[in-house]
Amino acid sequence: MSKVVSAAQAAGLIKDGMVVSVSSSSGLGCPDAVLAAIGERFEEEGHPKNITTLHPIAAGDMYGIKGIDHLAKPGLLKRTLCGSYPSGPSSSEPPQIWKMIGDNSVAAYNVPSGILFDMHREAAAKRPGVLTKVGLDTFADPRHQGCAMNAAASEPIVSVQQFDGEEWLYFRSIVPQVSIIRATSADERGNLTYEHEGAYLGGLEQALAARNNGG
Repeated sequence: MSKVVSAAQAAGLIKDGMVVSVSSSSGLGCPDAVLAAIGERFEEEGHPKNITTLHPIAAGDMYGIKGIDHLAKPGLLKRTLCGSYPSGPSSSEPPQIWKMIGDNSVAAYNVPSGILFDMHREAAAKRPGVLTKVGLDTFADPRHQGCAMNAAASEPIVSVQQFDGEEWLYFRSIVPQVSIIRATSADERGNLTYEHEGAYLGGLEQALAARNNGG
């Protein structure tokens, strides 16, 4: 059976409360059509609602590719973990996601990009999480902000652990049920190829994280 579907049909597969991973780097490789379809479905149906999104690198820019802003609607987006967020000149209108963060309308975390990629790899391997020294004594350390960007981000995502006589940060794996990846070509079985893409952007790890856990 062919796995080829439209952007609207793909958006229809996302259920309330799901964890959705998005492969992108600002405007590069951004699956904007599918993100737009999710936002349009929410406007029409009120679903999906209360989803969590994972973005190792920002999805979208401030120059016409909306990316995460398609999802920046109260009720649709409950929580987001991003390695970066869309940015641009201060003279431009701020992205809607920044307004939601400032209003505490979404639980927002800023997780180091490498750690977010590692979290996908660990989820793909069905391992519990990432043990790392990256982020010790920085904003990522739970003794400081624990990656939280606002008061709504009250659920801890990182803890300090002692291992082999040393101090580490431990980030629990977050398993995506859906990964949204832009590629150059796809076949009817769902295989993707990147002939004309600028970078892989962690697409393999994101695909495996969802696929190996039933997504």
